[in-house]
Amino acid sequence: MLKIAIIGGTGLLGSNLVKLYGNYDVKAFSRKQSSNIENRLNCVIDPNNLVKDLDAKFTKWQPDIIINTVALVNLQVCENDYTLAYDCNVRIAKEIAELSNKWNSYFIHISTDHYYTDQQKFHSELSKIDIVNNYAKTKYIAEKEVYAINQDALIVRTNIIGFRNNEKDSFFEWLLNSLEKNIQINMYTNFFTSPISAKQLGEILIKCYHHKLEGIYNICSSEVIDKFSFGVKTAHIFDFKPDISHSELTNSKSTVDRALNLGLDTTKITNELNIQLPTIDETLMCLYQEYNLNKDE
Repeated sequence: MLKIAIIGGTGLLGSNLVKLYGNYDVKAFSRKQSSNIENRLNCVIDPNNLVKDLDAKFTKWQPDIIINTVALVNLQVCENDYTLAYDCNVRIAKEIAELSNKWNSYFIHISTDHYYTDQQKFHSELSKIDIVNNYAKTKYIAEKEVYAINQDALIVRTNIIGFRNNEKDSFFEWLLNSLEKNIQINMYTNFFTSPISAKQLGEILIKCYHHKLEGIYNICSSEVIDKFSFGVKTAHIFDFKPDISHSELTNSKSTVDRALNLGLDTTKITNELNIQLPTIDETLMCLYQEYNLNKDE
């Protein structure tokens, strides 16, 4: 049976992958227990002694796949504390890459889409990157370091949405809660992404393993949408009445500069796996089905 190690298993992506990979021998490795993952599946480790702790676990249980979902994604925290951002986003990624070599495991490193300030709608893996904040800087450094250590690694640029199912709401949970309670919210018309659900991404990652893909790949929705339109579309699919105002996000009004055109081109992964990446509607329908399942449980 395929053995899969999820590093950072209590976060949005990690917890969803643990649930999705229930038919495999999956284990999460996190700094603490969490309500969104069964304790029996989660091994508590010390991030400051990552190599030692994981080495001890892998001696008894050697993973076929290691997926790094650890990231400090709060832009303001990254901006305020570069050392912390580097530690979470770079140091940990490097150490896991080294462990994947040692244990001959297929390494999947989850990167980001926060790289583009041009006016292009779609960005390929070769598009020009502009670094405008510490979050993007550390994620980009991590990509370079991971590849230098393990050239067989898969580096995934993506935009993940879904349910975290613990005490801290994800963006999508915030959006649904606001729509359900008929709370007026504001969303941006000039902030573009290609969101994919954690479940959809997880299914594609297994295909990548079987094809032994390596290098950088965009894995996300096949379409690009602005946040305001995404909010309205979500309301319609989930049958809520939208009460959403709209505005433009300007970096002069933001506490942290951010890239705004994050749309990704999925041509490379589509051709390699001979699959179609989900549309925005398909991503939202996948989340709608998850939402109903969670309510029934």
